[in-house]
Amino acid sequence: MALYRKKEAAEPERPSNERLMRKKRLLIINDDPTVSQTLQSLAKTSGFEVITTDTNIAFFAQLALFEPDVIIADIEMSMQDCLRMVDQLVELNPRAQLVILSNLDNSSLDTIAQHATGLELIVLGILHKPAPAEKVLQLLKLYLNAGKRGLINRNAWQGQVHNKNWMPTQSDLIEVIEKDLLTLRYQPKLDCVTGSLIGFEALARWEIEGKGTITPDVFVPLAENSHLMSVLTCNIARRGLRCLSTIQASPFLSRRNAHTEFSAAPLTLSLNLSVKCLEDQDMPEKLQEICQQTGVDPTSIVIEIGESSVMQDPEDLLQALNKFHKLGFQLAIDDFGTSFSSMLYLVRMPLSEIKIDKDFVRIADESEEARSIIKCSVELAGSLGIRSVAAGVETEATLQYLKTCGCDAFQGYLVSRPVDEDKVLAWSKQYCESVH
Repeated sequence: MALYRKKEAAEPERPSNERLMRKKRLLIINDDPTVSQTLQSLAKTSGFEVITTDTNIAFFAQLALFEPDVIIADIEMSMQDCLRMVDQLVELNPRAQLVILSNLDNSSLDTIAQHATGLELIVLGILHKPAPAEKVLQLLKLYLNAGKRGLINRNAWQGQVHNKNWMPTQSDLIEVIEKDLLTLRYQPKLDCVTGSLIGFEALARWEIEGKGTITPDVFVPLAENSHLMSVLTCNIARRGLRCLSTIQASPFLSRRNAHTEFSAAPLTLSLNLSVKCLEDQDMPEKLQEICQQTGVDPTSIVIEIGESSVMQDPEDLLQALNKFHKLGFQLAIDDFGTSFSSMLYLVRMPLSEIKIDKDFVRIADESEEARSIIKCSVELAGSLGIRSVAAGVETEATLQYLKTCGCDAFQGYLVSRPVDEDKVLAWSKQYCESVH
């Protein structure tokens, strides 16, 4: 969801401390008592506070009174009535995320979801009736886990609509791990001033024939709930470090470093780590061993942790980060500016960089507030003696603003989309030669 609406739209209300601390709330509208009971039991098992309604009047009253975080709506009305309902949802509770249960055709469901997304209402999922209980449960867990990491895929509903409720299972994930089926793509990271290539961020994707691309906001919660996050992360790291080792050893890189306008520091690879990985006390040593196997120095690896994860258990997190730091790994706070992290803990962490969240960067050209947050983040990084990196740079104007602020590095579509694994070496060579 965009963090700022255009100026003519009302500013979204900042969640109160009470809202942040209370249990997550689910509101259900369904006129079948048996289905409502099943949904209510599933949600309570997941830790939600639940209210069920069976009429539109009661439903819209509870939207304002109960302030739900998630809505499950069993839709039997016409598409036009559905569109009007979405308009009312946005007016009464724009923060709630919507799960639709329906027998409407795919085209109608697409239209409803696109309309909701256009109004910045997040469609958490669309399930065809009768929706299997395990699929509803997966969506609820997806919401809970995505909220912890700040990961929300606003287009996840598309796969659910066209693949008839299919969602990956633990067995599917085990097969992915055993056969090393994840696809890695590499987002280039560049110096703001010189434009020189300084590294990549590894982005994992799960491609399934006939199903499309399964993104991290789906498979990461699945891995976490299946206790497979550490082994999945090690698979990703092993693939990424082998690729980085190949690039670092390439002849063109030696020529690149021979020129004084380029940094002689080795290219880096950024890896995103889940909180579950940080709970694995052996993870620093596991990544160190992978570095030894691939011939990559840990100083070339940047471990990225989402800002929203910082305050879940800051003392334990600080201990885990210190272990990585002692082994030579660089550390970064990802999605910076989106959460309420404690400045005290931020200062205590052995960080190497702050990565400014792409939602701020993408609207910097039109939002004064976003530019202010970017500038403050850059200045904070400078005061701590660490790098500032802007994610999601798409325009030359944004890059020029980053230069004005003194931002150190950036990544985004302005220079390149994520590069396929089998093309990243050729891309690196071509880019370095073009900059020189």
